[in-house]
Amino acid sequence: MAISLRLYLNMNQFNASLWGDEGFSAILSMKSIPQIIKIIATDTSPPLYNLTEHIAFRIFGTEEIVIRGLSFFYYLLTCFFIFLITKLIWDKKTALLATALTFFNPFFFIYAFEGRMYSIMALGVAASFYFFLKLLVLSKTKIKKPWKYIAGLTLGLDWALYSHHFAIFAVFVLGFWFVIEILKRNWKFAKWTLISFIAAAILYSPWLVPLYNQTKMVGGGFWLGTPTLTDLRTLIYEYLATGIKYQNLQQYALYLVLLTLAIRKWHKNMHKNLILLTWFLGPIFMAWIVSQAFQSVFYNRYLLYTIPGAMILLSSNRRKIISIVFIAIILGLFVRIDWHYFNNPTKLPFQDLAAYVKETRRGDDFLINWDAGSHHLWETKYYKIPAPIYIGQEGGELPFFVGTALMEEEDIIRTLPDANRIGVVTSGNVEEVVLPGYTKKEVKAFGNLKFIWLSQ
Repeated sequence: MAISLRLYLNMNQFNASLWGDEGFSAILSMKSIPQIIKIIATDTSPPLYNLTEHIAFRIFGTEEIVIRGLSFFYYLLTCFFIFLITKLIWDKKTALLATALTFFNPFFFIYAFEGRMYSIMALGVAASFYFFLKLLVLSKTKIKKPWKYIAGLTLGLDWALYSHHFAIFAVFVLGFWFVIEILKRNWKFAKWTLISFIAAAILYSPWLVPLYNQTKMVGGGFWLGTPTLTDLRTLIYEYLATGIKYQNLQQYALYLVLLTLAIRKWHKNMHKNLILLTWFLGPIFMAWIVSQAFQSVFYNRYLLYTIPGAMILLSSNRRKIISIVFIAIILGLFVRIDWHYFNNPTKLPFQDLAAYVKETRRGDDFLINWDAGSHHLWETKYYKIPAPIYIGQEGGELPFFVGTALMEEEDIIRTLPDANRIGVVTSGNVEEVVLPGYTKKEVKAFGNLKFIWLSQ
């Protein structure tokens, strides 16, 4: 069904080729549930996304549109919780504005279509904030047993933590406000949330040992450098407006966002303002500080669940007409930027490369991935043109963060078979591809992606 749909659709973010991390997730999710848990425990992520992708594959198939559709489904649910949160603490009109700003926020929009765990993590965090704030509001009333909201907070916390480890920073923010309410002697709320926190901790406890091992792996060396203050500012600007670059529209949007925030009525509803500010800035600053003192873990996509906090702030405590005008223009710019992004995928066109290889490949041809540092093993596996990574006799062990947990013995080779033709997949410099005894016969470029046929 998905393949036939693609024939009638222009290339867009739903049906564009997968890239490496998406391919890794897809290959992993095709395995059995016990295998998924066993393998991902030796990688760097929790298992929830891959378990849900596994279920989606069993029901709908493994095409790109299924992978992107799953992430988009979580994205829509996240926006639904943003509506509920904003309506709860402000009003329906503000909720509609906050939901629209969140949905069309350019950086957030990118990950509506990413076949990874980012939108599912955002859903867990948004749900956690909603149920936390719902309990806070209910604690001011006469209700005695809001068990469904206690259960909702518990499940939201575990959903987030089983989606991505960086959700822990959002939990710290909620923990901070939990302590504040204790200091204010809000015992009813303290009891309710403590039950949720304890229940969530018990449900998460089976993953503590894999989490410890994964933390040790990352602590032993990761690919991220120590972030600077410039990196911190850049990330905040990306989350506010500049997540997608298009004809300088992102800069105009940023200026308007900053101006709208500057004229916002910050003196009103200070408690709400501070909760939203800590949602937005708290995890960002915590990750930045951790990256200064320990192994760097500061990376923009890992913290995108903070974006809704900023968008709710942007839409609330408005200055009547002028703020509405600014927000309308911001939304218009966001929509234009997103529309271009949606219809102009930039991921490497592996669909085209795979079709070319299947058309030109002969029975005894052998395929390899050239660059072990930025290989395309998972894309070639997903598109059914298996090509092991060639590292040569001089090559060392590959770092864990290139997906070694999922690699099988035959995925890495040091010597080449005696084949008449060898096909090479690379996105690097063609001149770097040199195989003793072989000469280049044909080079086919697919944007920055290249396929090279070499013959003896």
